[in-house]
Amino acid sequence: MRILTVLILLLLAPVTMAGMTASLAQAQESKKPEGDALTIFTRAPCDMFPKMVDTIKKYKEELLFVGDGMTFSAKTGQPHNGGMMFFVNQDTGTWSMLQLFADGMSCMIMNGKRFEPYTGPSPYGNDTPEYTE
Repeated sequence: MRILTVLILLLLAPVTMAGMTASLAQAQESKKPEGDALTIFTRAPCDMFPKMVDTIKKYKEELLFVGDGMTFSAKTGQPHNGGMMFFVNQDTGTWSMLQLFADGMSCMIMNGKRFEPYTGPSPYGNDTPEYTE
């Protein structure tokens, strides 16, 4: 009986794997953006606001400006509204952007380095601003 069970499983394994592979490919295909538009799915660290601010304090960044913002769930596409806070250390050039939510949770949407005033051409013209690493 055990030998028969093993034989049946061995015969069914390629069919099962093919079905799983097709499902995975279909799931990946469904997440591709329409046309040639670039779509970026990100993962942001989130925690209660005081803990996120503790991280920002380590870089001696100060609050530069605030606003209202919206992010979209990578999983469902659902919009999430929240406040936005932009912190910067003007001496070192490090910066962080937090999104805050009504329940006290906050997420670090982006952070980086080399913050500096922009002195190039207007971004509203036909020229695309250059980015160099």
